[in-house]
Amino acid sequence: MKEITFDPTSAEIIAQMRCIPTMSGLEDGLVAEVVRMAKIRKYEKGEVIILEGASDPWLYFLVHGELDINHQGVMLHQLNRFGDMFGEMGLIDGSPRSATVKALSPALCLALDASHFDSLEAADRAALKNALNQTICVNMAERLREANKKLAESSPWPPVRLAR
Repeated sequence: MKEITFDPTSAEIIAQMRCIPTMSGLEDGLVAEVVRMAKIRKYEKGEVIILEGASDPWLYFLVHGELDINHQGVMLHQLNRFGDMFGEMGLIDGSPRSATVKALSPALCLALDASHFDSLEAADRAALKNALNQTICVNMAERLREANKKLAESSPWPPVRLAR
């Protein structure tokens, strides 16, 4: 992993951050604060970004590349869209990482250390957490639907149709 330096006061960087769905509804001042907290990290193909079982406060947004999410060696999901969030589950309950995230191609990620969120003013902290929670809920619903579909496809039992 290589951290890339950038100017956190750059209007261009702040405008690009607004393209991430989680950040799009935040006020300019708060987006600027988030940019000041952020790190841009570059990962090579095959490099591990998050290791299952580890504990850390980092939350990530994919800028470009393709990532594999796996649990105990089983591929669960792939991320390849700009703004895809990952690493959020540990922020919810403080548990160790539940999956490993690995770069399938060279990848660029925006990394936020969630332990810095407490340095924000109360109203800004609440607005950021609300935006993150909304994105987390959407992500969890999408992943649950995908898991349900995989379970249904892999079931050895024929589907049961209930009479009406």
